[in-house]
Amino acid sequence: QPCESSCEPPAPACHQSSELIIGMIMNVFVPAAFGVAAISFLANFLAPPILVALTPLQPPPSDVIHCEGYYPPTEDCLPLGTTRPLWFKKKRSNGGCPQWQIDKQWGERGTFVSKLKYMESAAKEYEQILADITADDVAKLGGEDALKPLIWVRRERGVAWSRMQDGIIAGNSEFHSDVNVSGGGGDGRHKCWTDALLPLYVEEFGVKPSEDFIEFVINFDVESFREQLATLKKTLALQ
Repeated sequence: QPCESSCEPPAPACHQSSELIIGMIMNVFVPAAFGVAAISFLANFLAPPILVALTPLQPPPSDVIHCEGYYPPTEDCLPLGTTRPLWFKKKRSNGGCPQWQIDKQWGERGTFVSKLKYMESAAKEYEQILADITADDVAKLGGEDALKPLIWVRRERGVAWSRMQDGIIAGNSEFHSDVNVSGGGGDGRHKCWTDALLPLYVEEFGVKPSEDFIEFVINFDVESFREQLATLKKTLALQ
């Protein structure tokens, strides 16, 4: 009796052709699928910093006062650490964080720091003097407008937190000034900055403020402010 295998018909040619076609399709489709996945991954990985670079954050409207030293929420900034991050970590949500402004090679940093320190110190001293005088003294000295300092301090309720160090309080005050940026005929826009900007960002980590604010500080008339403070002290001493 012949064996069973000899009774089986040979595999049809069409079956072999089907296997060949499926193999060819898989050879083309699988690499293509991996390629699409890779492209998708790279797009998701690279798109945020590229989009941020191509579409920078819009400045606030001209009638909105923006104080130097305010940054996005802590949850967006703290993960960036205390050094300048790598470019691909930049996103729309963290593009305004202070870490991106770190520049320890900034040439005018020393001059800027020493001058801003005096400006803030004088403003606090002026504030303390005004806090100790009476309403009668204010009237004798020409009223509130006559006593308005070139830089004044505004205290805020609550506290802010550092955007570079977890759990570090970043103050609760602002400095304000209405003086011209470039002397008598310069830009007279209102300027303000936080009390944390200098110690917690500029001095400690080398965060460089905006060019507009640097110009304001460099061109600020310190002598006029020193004279204003000295005149107030002298006048009160004669009362």
